[in-house]
Formats: sequence, C-alpha cells, structure tokens
Amino acid sequence: MSDEYEFYQGVVLRQLVVNTDFVLMLRPFETQGRISSFVVNGRVGVFIKHSAKRMSPWRFTFAIEQVSDLLDLTTSYSDSFVVFVCGDDGLVTLPVSKLYEIVSFQGTEKVWIRVERPPRSQYAVSGNKSEIPHKISNGIFSIIDTIRLQAKGLRAS
Repeated sequence: MSDEYEFYQGVVLRQLVVNTDFVLMLRPFETQGRISSFVVNGRVGVFIKHSAKRMSPWRFTFAIEQVSDLLDLTTSYSDSFVVFVCGDDGLVTLPVSKLYEIVSFQGTEKVWIRVERPPRSQYAVSGNKSEIPHKISNGIFSIIDTIRLQAKGLRAS
C-alpha cells in the first residue's frame, strides 16, 4: 500500500518527465531515512510538499525534520526548488532562495506557506515572514529552465 505523499511526489516527477525534451536522471535525496526530495540530473534539488485539500487556500507547514531535510538539500545543491502540490489544482514551484525571502526558520516560529488561487488566475504565495509581491504560474517550468541552462554550461539567475 502506498502512502498519500507518494502519489503527490509522483505528480511532480511525472510533470518533470513529460515536460522535458531531454534525458532526465532522477534519484531520491534521502536524509535520516526520509525521502521528501529528489535530485535531477545530479545537480538540481527538488523538495516536495503537498496538501490534499481540494480547494484554495492551501496551507503548508514545515516540521523541524523537514526544515533539516531542506537545509541538507540546499547545502548539497545550490540550485534547489520547493514544489507545493495544491491538491489536484496545480503545482507552485519556488526556488529555495525565494522561499527564504518569505519564511523565517528562526526561533520557535511555526514555518508555514499559504497558497491561494481564485478561479482562472495565478497563485498568490505568502509565508510566516512576508509575501511574494507577484503571482506565480502553475507548473515546474522554472526547474526545467534551470536544468536546460546547466546543460548549456550556464548558471540560472
């Protein structure tokens, strides 16, 4: 029997595979026996969070173990992303650097992200520290763009 999170991870991995026109190598990034992240082409980290809630808004919290896993991933792979799976509505992808702008991992604060989307629009994303001033498109294309730039020997900005 599969755990719920495995289905949501599968959505992200499938999107990566079907939306690329080049070869992808995927492997799990395991820390302390947990697999919440993957490494793409040996160079890009992808951390996946999910909410099974069907409708907006979606709220994602980070347990201390997940914060530790995310820090391990970003230490190992400077090009890392967090993908938030919003039920069956869509995917919100943030570079970890953008995540650090809107959340605080300091002290005893609860680390959370809120994603909301009115019908037929893009996603608004906020965290326990601030919000992203612009809307975010559905999908994982920023990850694909980063992999493509790396393959050409360029660095993503």
